[in-house]
Amino acid sequence: MKVGSGAQKEILNLFNDIKTRFMHLGLKKKTVTFVMCTFIGTVLLASIVFGVVYTNSWRSTVVNHVKSMETEKEENIRNYFDNMDGLAYNICYSNWMQDIFMKSVSIQRRQEMEENAGDFLGSLSTLYEGNQFAIIALNGTRVTGTDSYRLDYNVDIEQKDWYEELIRNGKYVEAGEGSDKGIYRNHPEWNMTIYYVVHDYNTLERTGFMVITIPLKNINKLLDTSYEGTWLALEERNGGVICSDIPDNPDLESRLEELPFRVTRTENRYFTSKKEIDTEFFRWDLITVVDEKYQTMNNPMMVLVFVGILVLVGCLLIVVAAAVSRYLTNPILDCADAMLEIRNNNIGIQIENTYFDEIGELIDGFNEMSGSIYSLIEKNKMISTLQKNAEIKILERQINPHFLFNTLEIINSLILNGKEKSAVKVCETLGQLYRYNLRQNKWITLREEIDYTMQYLLIMKYKINDLTYFCDVDEKLMELPFLKAILQPLVENSIKHGFQRKQQECCISINIRKHNENLHIEVMDNGGGMEEAQLAVLNEEIYKIYENPMERLAEETHIGIKNVVQRMYLEYGEAFRVKIISTAGFGTRIELEIPEDGGRREEKAYV
Repeated sequence: MKVGSGAQKEILNLFNDIKTRFMHLGLKKKTVTFVMCTFIGTVLLASIVFGVVYTNSWRSTVVNHVKSMETEKEENIRNYFDNMDGLAYNICYSNWMQDIFMKSVSIQRRQEMEENAGDFLGSLSTLYEGNQFAIIALNGTRVTGTDSYRLDYNVDIEQKDWYEELIRNGKYVEAGEGSDKGIYRNHPEWNMTIYYVVHDYNTLERTGFMVITIPLKNINKLLDTSYEGTWLALEERNGGVICSDIPDNPDLESRLEELPFRVTRTENRYFTSKKEIDTEFFRWDLITVVDEKYQTMNNPMMVLVFVGILVLVGCLLIVVAAAVSRYLTNPILDCADAMLEIRNNNIGIQIENTYFDEIGELIDGFNEMSGSIYSLIEKNKMISTLQKNAEIKILERQINPHFLFNTLEIINSLILNGKEKSAVKVCETLGQLYRYNLRQNKWITLREEIDYTMQYLLIMKYKINDLTYFCDVDEKLMELPFLKAILQPLVENSIKHGFQRKQQECCISINIRKHNENLHIEVMDNGGGMEEAQLAVLNEEIYKIYENPMERLAEETHIGIKNVVQRMYLEYGEAFRVKIISTAGFGTRIELEIPEDGGRREEKAYV
């Protein structure tokens, strides 16, 4: 009992001694000592709390990553095959492709159409990374776009076991490996072959089949991931592996054979999951394996813990500062809070000044600085807006001389060749186009932009006899607001650069569809394309536009594309995306993506 009382007395004496020493410290040393003690206590508390939160949150973080990866890859796979369906529809029901399926065509004309179709399908194979495209008509015509694989003429689609299902559904998917798969003789590796029934769009009579063969490498690309320690595999429902990048691990492989359709932990290290991908034409299982040691914590609860600790430390520091000197600390804190507001874009904030000494002078100086910053920023905003609008006007006017020069060349050629009526027709169309150009409104409807582009292509047919074009746009999108003079410069670029030396049929396709909340615009031609070096130079110039969108464009090549990119970026900023795919000798595809709301981004009224 006495021992306990003696220990308590010693502890009490030690506490009093520390208190006495602390009270004799100066104000600065007191503040520093108190803050250090607070900091050490906070670190100890945080270590305990973080340990508990980390343990409970880690599994949730990894599970969310697995589910997110599954959702992303499933969407990629579905979008990929939806794109293939759209492409097949556009090819099969284009005017020039429908002619191939006709029976009443001369032999010479049929040979010419087959050659043109082969070239076009070959360019599609290049643009779509090795997918094979073929046409099998009931009139005996067979066309493929590649020389790498030879058609097997012994293949009779009407003798297949699944022929009735193909006729009933209009489409059939055949996947596997071996010589009995697909329509090619030398295609033994795994591939997916999609058969489409083609009808005459006038009589609805069945005229043949469209076949798309997708190699294994393109399926593999759908599973590519940039996450280290994350692997994916794709299996057929019957258990056959289609593709996999999961590392070799006997224990892991045995667990994957009976994997449930949920996220589970395997081997105390891996998180695994299986997800069904069911469509009308194939059923696959997507397997995801994640190594937890490569994952990073991303949990909102951790942020709350950090914020709570910071608030606690802040409160303690405020108490200390108030105890030391309320008179000195309060105005300094007010200045600090006001600076934080300025950093959070609350420009122009003012502090009430009730002091008449040096602190008052400090607050007056801050108020004067805050007001000056506000005035300067507002002035710069106004200058930037005026400069941006002026630059857009200059870019719009830059397009017109190129278009007018090309059209006058066509009129001159028609007059010299004695085709005065055609020249008059071109002049009338030119007048309509320039009446459209003279309109001052910046925004129009998508329908008006497409009509304007179609009139331009009508003029170009007098220059290029073998020019064909088609446009696929959802009618629901036609009344959306759209920037003026965007499609025509892209089409003009295809004609000027893509068809300059082309001797065969020249084809231009315009496709506009809704993708998520954006408009996806695609302009594709089968022209001469670009060498890799040319494409690299063009991409570098586009990158420079993104870096400095206000810089004036140089009068060099591809002024139409660069003009469109610059105007789009000035209007939409980082919400605008552009992608150019081109292969020398096969053609070019330009893809643009912009927000669907278009002209509703600011105060607009279009006519």
